[in-house]
This record gives sequence, C-alpha cells and structure tokens, in this order.
Amino acid sequence: MSSRVNLLNIFISLIFLIQPMFLFSEARRIFIDGVFNDWDELEPIYTDISGDQLQGDVDFGKLWVANDDLYIFLCIQLGTEINMQNDNQLSIYLDTDNNTATGILINGIGAELKWEFGNKVGLFNNENIWQGNIGIVTAPTVSSNTFEIALERNATPVDNTPLFESDTIRIVFIDNGSGGDLLPDSGTDLVYVFDNSPLETLVPISIRKKNPEHLRILTYNTLHGGLFDADRSQSFERIILAINPDIIGFEEIYDHSAEEVKNLMENLIPLGNQKEWHCSKVEPDIIAVTKYPILNTFPIEGCNDYQGNGAFLMDLRQEFGTDLLFIVAHPPCCGNNNDRQMEIDAIMAFIRDAKGIGGDLTLQSNTPIVIVGDMNLVGYAQQLETLLTGDIVDINSFGSSFTPDWDGSNFADLMPRLTDLPMFFTWYEENNSFSPGRLDFIIFSDSVLEPANSFVLFTPEMSLDTLELYGLQAEDATIASDHLPVVADFSFSSGNGTHSGSGLLQPNDFKLEQNYPNPFNSNTIIKFILPQKSEVNLAVYDINGEFVKTLLSSKLAIGSYSILWDGTEESGIEVSSGVYICNFEFGCYSKHKKMILIR
Repeated sequence: MSSRVNLLNIFISLIFLIQPMFLFSEARRIFIDGVFNDWDELEPIYTDISGDQLQGDVDFGKLWVANDDLYIFLCIQLGTEINMQNDNQLSIYLDTDNNTATGILINGIGAELKWEFGNKVGLFNNENIWQGNIGIVTAPTVSSNTFEIALERNATPVDNTPLFESDTIRIVFIDNGSGGDLLPDSGTDLVYVFDNSPLETLVPISIRKKNPEHLRILTYNTLHGGLFDADRSQSFERIILAINPDIIGFEEIYDHSAEEVKNLMENLIPLGNQKEWHCSKVEPDIIAVTKYPILNTFPIEGCNDYQGNGAFLMDLRQEFGTDLLFIVAHPPCCGNNNDRQMEIDAIMAFIRDAKGIGGDLTLQSNTPIVIVGDMNLVGYAQQLETLLTGDIVDINSFGSSFTPDWDGSNFADLMPRLTDLPMFFTWYEENNSFSPGRLDFIIFSDSVLEPANSFVLFTPEMSLDTLELYGLQAEDATIASDHLPVVADFSFSSGNGTHSGSGLLQPNDFKLEQNYPNPFNSNTIIKFILPQKSEVNLAVYDINGEFVKTLLSSKLAIGSYSILWDGTEESGIEVSSGVYICNFEFGCYSKHKKMILIR
C-alpha cells in the first residue's frame, strides 16, 4: 500500500513540474468594501479565458490576490451578477499546507479547504466548518459581478489546526453548477506566497468628534428591543454613552413606546439646561430619538400591516439654521426582494413629493435629508441603486424616477469603516451561517451635508486602552445586538456654504470651485476665493477618510487662489485611481469636493 502512495505522490509531483505555474506575492492594504478601487494598481494573478464555461452565465474573468498581516484578500470577476451568499454553486479550494498529496485532489492541487459560497458551508481536512471558523468576509453584500473575499490568516478551523500551515498556497475556483467554469484552467498551477513585508499601520478611527459643533447621527438595530433586555441593556448603555449621539434611528423596538425610550435616554444622558430628549415612533419598530424638536412624523407605506418606515422632520434651526428630514427604515429581510424594493420605492417617492409642492410635507429648498436604518440589502443591487439615484422600479404605483439631491445629483452612501479593521460590515454573528455583511446604511444629501467623521463600532477589535478610555468592554458590540452601531458626524452647508450656530462670518462668500479637470489623469487645479483674511488648510483624503496629502496650510489674504495637486501622497508616491476628497477648512468652516483620478 505504501509503495502505491509513494508512486502517486511522485506522479503528482511530476505533473506540477511540467504544468505552467503562476507564482505571485503581494503585501497590500486592502479594504473589503465592495468598491474595488484599491485593486487598481495590482496585476491580476490570472485572467481566465472568456466564454470557456460549458453553459450558463458564470464566466470567470480576472483574479487578484494580496495579503496583509491579518488576512489574505481575493478579488474575482464572475462575468454575471449574482449574490455571493445565496443561489450559486461557486466554490473555492485552497491548498494551504503546500503539499499537493494531501487534501481534496482537484485540478492538480490537494486542497485542505473547500468553501461553498452559495451554501455557506465548507470542509477543512474533511471536517465540516462554518464562516466563523475561517473568518470569511465577502463584499458587496448585494448582488454584483465582482466580489472581494477575505480569510483570516491566523484562523484555526478544527482542533487548533492552522488554516494556513504554509506561506505558500494554491488556489482553484469552480462553478459546480451547469456552467462548470474553472479557474485556473486545467493544467495550470496558481501559486500564491504570503508577502510578510511590513505595511503602513492601519490607523484606528477615533470615535471622538473632531468638532463639538458637528451633528452626530447613530443608526442601530437593537435586535428585538435589546435596550430593555436585562442581559444586554448594560452593553447598550455603555455603547450609547461612548458614542454620545445627537440623533438616533432605532430599529426593532417592537414592544416599547417612544415614551419609554425617551425616559431611558433621559436617565442615560441627561441634557440639562432645561433641555430634553424628543422621541417619536412609527409602528411596528421604528423610533427616532433626538436632542432637537420633532416637528412632524410621517409613516411611509410598508409591504404589509407589520412593516413600516418613518420620516421625521426635525427642527435644527437654533444650532444649524435648518430643518432636517430624517428617515429611519427597516425593509423586509432576506430573499424578499420584491417587498423590499417596494418599500424603498415608497421611501424615495416620499422624498420626491416632499421636495415638491402639495404632498404630505413640503420641504424648504436645501433641507438636509438623511436616510438611515437596517436596510436588509442582501439581495438585488437595484435596491441600493434606487436609494442613491431615485430610480423607482414600480413607477405605476409610486410615480416617476427623479434625481434626489438638491443639486440634481445622486444621494451619497457614507460607507463607514470598522474602527480597527479594514472592513465595512455592519452585521456580525460569529455562529451564524451567513458571513458578516453591510446591512445598515447612512445615505444623505451631500450637496448640503458634509461628512466629518464616520465609523462602525466593533468593540472586539478595539485596543484595551481605547475601551477603557470610553468605558467600553470588548464584547459589548456583539452582546448588545447582531447589528453594529453605525455613526456619522456632519457639518451643514446650504448648497454653497456652511451654517454655524454662532459667528458673524458669511460662509457663502467663501468659494471652493470644483477641481479642473475632473476626472483627471495626472494633475488637477483646485481654485478657491477668500473674501477676508483667513487661516486656510487644504488637504486631500481618500474615499475612506484616510489622509493623503496636505496641499496648503497658511494664513492667506483676501483674493483668488489656485493650487495644483499632482496625484501624489505626502511622501511623493503616486496614488491609485479612485475617488478622493478635497477638504477645505477656513476658520471654523469647512467645504469639500469630490475628485476622480483615473490612471
């Protein structure tokens, strides 16, 4: 028997000696956000032949691989739009011990790990495993034709056996459905070697406000009213105290009233100075909590008697000179794409009508609009498309599509990152069959709102010093709910300028023009006008809020100015293609513009 095994090992080894080998290694800071622009500067490790599937639409394209000290990252093109965690037959096989004679023999490799994406199950050394055993995260959570995948390098799926016993791994993707596509093609050896070169440290996102005058918004699904659950309430209290929000959108508070939530907040964060919290509920589970008066509450049509979303008009005039339309949503979950789309159509129709005349609500021009909540976006990407672009699907029931922002553009998707990880998921349950996903959103009118800071609070990965500083415990976020707190800080502008609660400056007189050209390839010009002598700071950030470069920091006289950005970071290294933010600060005001770099 042993001689037969030895002959088999020799035969397999000979196969690998004669078949083509693609060997790659790349240390890189990757963010699992479903946006893909951080892969732009990487060469794909393999490009599959187009149209080589037997039938069907899954047709593998390019595959990229990279790693940092915590994860291996993969990005793969599928040739068709699917949902990664449902209704597909895709599998990945990894030879993780650099031994082709062990594991599942497939396409010339011996795979210790098999993971079935659509079935959400796997095998490791022939033992059944779940997503929590290997720390797998995929993005986006909605349907797409391209996906990012992360696996924990230090995972020990079974009996403390390391997932990666070697720094050298081999990779195979297979569509086990009728299409039968294979990556790499038969006879090709796709080898990746972990690159342990040091990377720039991932700086944790501070949960402290950058400016006390910013408006802080929290959206939080409480998982069946966990605020009032004795086993979870203390975790909620520590989290809310640490975040100290000005406005909260709660979901899944079914059996408690707005008055009960108000009393809880009054005890937890007393406002003093004869101020009080304001609360309003839209049945069955939506509650808005705010430091500002609620002028009116509007239920928005749900798909049945048990489902509903709410719009709340808030009076922020004393501090910010404007009202705020705050919408809290909790559309249906899971495979219920039709009803979820219907409720999102209804939300956008409400906004369209409120911007006009004659509806239930008539907004003043440039009133900021924020949509928050557990959107349950785990199905078709069209639902997110509708929220951002106003593309209403059922126009017979809800009327025509429209561009939702006041300047005729789309709404913005904030996409906050976890404070201490390169991840963007907002739902997490280690023992669930589903991998972590982005279900909770903050969508806003960026023509009149400027994001200053944002984050997803994930206490298990926060440092002990940070936890102690904010009175948190490591398991608070996962004890409180399966959804994580999602937080955003905003400053206000009225189309052109910034409101402040005090001061005599006229911010509309300060003008920051759109950079030109935009998009740009190598250089772009940023122009601004100062109506009075001011301390000016002009800096570039990436779309995730990470600092890129300071372009100007000086006191300037009245006049017009032009600043060149050459598409480099502070050290002079060229940055990759993507969306960047030009942030212009003068006195106590700030403005920003989006810049698009295409290499």
